[in-house]
Amino acid sequence: MQEVFLLKKVEVYLINGFLGSGKTTSLLKLMEYFKGKKKKYAIILNELGNVNMEQHLFKDEALYELLDGCICCSIKEGLKETLQEITEMISEEKLDILLLEGTGVANPSEIIDTFHDSEFIDTYIIQESICVIDSLHLTEYTSIFSSSKEVRQLQQEQIEHGSVLVLNKIDQLSSDTAIEKVEKRIRKYNHDAPLIHSIYGNGIMEYLEKNESKNLPKKNHINHHHHHHHIKSIKMEQPKEMTKMELRYFLKEYQEKLLRAKGTIKNRQDHEWYHFQYASGILEWERLKVQPKRMTGEIILIGENLTSKEIHI
Repeated sequence: MQEVFLLKKVEVYLINGFLGSGKTTSLLKLMEYFKGKKKKYAIILNELGNVNMEQHLFKDEALYELLDGCICCSIKEGLKETLQEITEMISEEKLDILLLEGTGVANPSEIIDTFHDSEFIDTYIIQESICVIDSLHLTEYTSIFSSSKEVRQLQQEQIEHGSVLVLNKIDQLSSDTAIEKVEKRIRKYNHDAPLIHSIYGNGIMEYLEKNESKNLPKKNHINHHHHHHHIKSIKMEQPKEMTKMELRYFLKEYQEKLLRAKGTIKNRQDHEWYHFQYASGILEWERLKVQPKRMTGEIILIGENLTSKEIHI
């Protein structure tokens, strides 16, 4: 009688959420957690633009970048090719975990479908579908008075397909009443998933410590096949140094269409390079520990119906 060996499947942790919700910060928390558990992981990072502005955060990591499109639709074949590459690596060396961060406009159901394909279902198992939610702007993104139909649908589908919901930036809500209002809005779309109150992704590690042994609950699966072609990504080169205030004024000029921005800029005040993040009117920037040797800065703008012709700096 032939002996059959069953290999343990690689556990997949999906990280989704709308633009600027804090997905990358949450991904870093997951990396920290699994490093502490001595588990070997690989990372798939998907960006709408043609460059990864957070590459400095993943130095010496097993990182696979899928750029210039969304793995739930326009570059879905790119995701399959990457999974095939990782699958070949699994046969040669041990891999415990796969961390996958989608773009801010990704539909999780489409990504989940890829892992359910016959060529991957025996190798991978989706352990968690983590939806990161911007608590300060959820009401705005889901209101018929302040958002487009496409944005409302995207936010709803991301929440619906979360096995755990991370209510991020909770410190920016003004009161317990405001928190309750946001929670009520979330529960319209997802009644059952655990809801974590979070600041900068905190709380995720504690949740995993309690729940890592469970599998993703089975849900009725509905494909919405949404389209987000109205959301555009524009890359700009910035040859001049600029201050944080000048950057803020530039971004504010396009805030009606702008959903997200990030980049690397040389500060005119101290002549040092900074990485910035911008979402929902809030600008954060941080000096790079390793200063790049380059001549121009880079800015990525993501927004609804943005055109390069209207952008000037």
